[in-house]
Amino acid sequence: MDYEREHLVNTPVQNNVTFADQGKLQLSRQVYTQDAYDLTYPAPERPEFSIARKIKKKCICSTADVFRTVLAYFPLINFARTYKMKEYILGDFLAGLTVSFMHLPMAMGFGILASLRPIHGLYSTFFSVFVYMIFGTSPHISIGTNAVMALLTATVVDREADTFTAARQAANESMPTADEIMEVKIGTSMACCFLAGLILMGMGLLKLGVITTYLSVSFVGGFSTAAAIHIASSQVPRVFGIKVQTFAGAGKLVRMYIDLFSKIAQTNAAEIIIALLCMITLLLVKLCINERFKDKMKMPVPIDLIVVILGTIISHFANFKEVFDVKVAGEIPTGFTSPGLPRLQNVGSFASDVFVMAVLSLAMSISMAKLCANKHGIPIDDNQELFAYGASNFVSGFFHSFPSATAPPRTMILSTLGARTTLNAIPTSVFILLVILVIGQLFVSLPLSVLAAMIIISMKDLLLQYRNLPRIWRINKYDFVIWVVTNSVSVLVDLNYGIIAGVGISIFLVIFRDQCASGKIVARSSHEDILVNVRGCKQSSNLRIFKVPTNLYFATAERIKAQIYKHIIDPHTRKQKTADVKYGTVEFNGDVAYKEKGASKNVECDAAAGIESDKIETILIDLSSVDYVDMAGMGVLQQVTKTYKDMGISVCLTGVQRGVAETLEAGDFFETFPRSAVYYDIFDALEANREDSKS
Repeated sequence: MDYEREHLVNTPVQNNVTFADQGKLQLSRQVYTQDAYDLTYPAPERPEFSIARKIKKKCICSTADVFRTVLAYFPLINFARTYKMKEYILGDFLAGLTVSFMHLPMAMGFGILASLRPIHGLYSTFFSVFVYMIFGTSPHISIGTNAVMALLTATVVDREADTFTAARQAANESMPTADEIMEVKIGTSMACCFLAGLILMGMGLLKLGVITTYLSVSFVGGFSTAAAIHIASSQVPRVFGIKVQTFAGAGKLVRMYIDLFSKIAQTNAAEIIIALLCMITLLLVKLCINERFKDKMKMPVPIDLIVVILGTIISHFANFKEVFDVKVAGEIPTGFTSPGLPRLQNVGSFASDVFVMAVLSLAMSISMAKLCANKHGIPIDDNQELFAYGASNFVSGFFHSFPSATAPPRTMILSTLGARTTLNAIPTSVFILLVILVIGQLFVSLPLSVLAAMIIISMKDLLLQYRNLPRIWRINKYDFVIWVVTNSVSVLVDLNYGIIAGVGISIFLVIFRDQCASGKIVARSSHEDILVNVRGCKQSSNLRIFKVPTNLYFATAERIKAQIYKHIIDPHTRKQKTADVKYGTVEFNGDVAYKEKGASKNVECDAAAGIESDKIETILIDLSSVDYVDMAGMGVLQQVTKTYKDMGISVCLTGVQRGVAETLEAGDFFETFPRSAVYYDIFDALEANREDSKS
């Protein structure tokens, strides 16, 4: 039985606008049931699944395979072997040197943000940059200190320090000294770094890079903006020169501001003036020079480094600490501290925090890596990137560091300046090494308010993400809800609760969208071979087409069944369902007339009419949008088809995907439902039904 399908556009008129003739499409093929289609175009046979065979295949390898696998974990070897000196050296050197100027102030500032000392930020930067150079695959990723990681580290180390102090008090021992408390903080930060690295390395080895796809753009946007508020807020007391109480748990940001305003009389005017001058300078240079002339400049003005240097010089010669009681960075040790073991005694109390750090480090870093990879057309290996992030943190965990991740500003600098390989980390590592060994002690007089101002301004782009909310609302309401809920909970409660709320609302909305998906009645236009949505028109011919909009599983099956009964015939009342006419009158001549303001549109439908007494004889259920069916979904299909069969109504299925068919076959669905009633698509079923009507 041949089926000729013709699609002709005859200059339709809508709202007084005439569309030009777009041409003619004509297709001709056989009418297929699903079985006939499978016989004519058999699918490739799938090999029988065998765990033993897969394990055996993975365990058998040659010496060359082992060598190739080991080398894959050291991309630096390939970069060095294929390095084109004349083409790559200038771009790598300039990019690495420029980004090192950003690393220095960020490392010192985020070291303080992590509730540690500036030197620990420098340690985190040096080791993470050096290790990523060996294991990383993206030449544009600038691993190192990150504001979000520093803030999460501060939350954990402050909590552990408070626990340590409370334990000493409970034992009636003397209060711990500042150095003892700092030792506890450093040991805890090392443990966080070590464990986060271990988690990421394990994920890389297990090829779990796919996990990043479960963090939606809306979730990351809402969370990162909330983190920016926490980060900027943590520096506000330093801007005012006020020491506030350390808070932990739900509502800590609100409680911090309450404590800050209760001590507002203790404000140090000099600290505010210094911070404001630094903020104005940073904004003017970044917006009016770096942003405005970025296409004409070979490298941006390193204003952060300049402000730090000038602030240190002025503070030293004007003796800010003694004259104006300005808090300064203080003594910065020269050289490296001996490596040590992480403090793992109370790991159970912060294990969940470490997992959050690992996931966020992964999410922030891999998203930037993919962005740059797409921009420059350079391939990256997701699983190797996971391993590289993990190795950077794992090694740093023995050298008095805190968890690291990429920072978008540094990454964009490497991308803009044309870094070609991970070897751009060499000038960065050398510069940071010189700072640690020699230059670091020159920043003793650096005012903390300068670093606070720099950190607050660095959050500018993240805070401006609030401007995207109207656009997100217009694009997708569900994304808007995810963004707002994640952001609100993170800000008003705490970041870890924000992660739980964000992931939870994302999962809930996925299920909610499925449950709220509405099936629809469609009809075939006799004017052309196209299916039209006839919702709003009275349906009374002897054929109905119901399109299932989503997967059929336990969460949606009962709703889909209820919609079929609602839109077609309710077997409990034996009443044929019709809808009110929405656009005009309907006549039983094959035409559905839609009367609109200023225009008219005629759509001829085989299955649309206006006489309610016509008895429905055939129902087509379109499953082309269904990729998955579980036992509940199969049970609903069995119930619907059996119910309508008992009422003398024929039911046909169309568009059954291969996986769905296999599930139905395994569930013995076709023992009670004829295979001849399963068609390749709707038009096959319509043609077959038309031929049956003629005969």
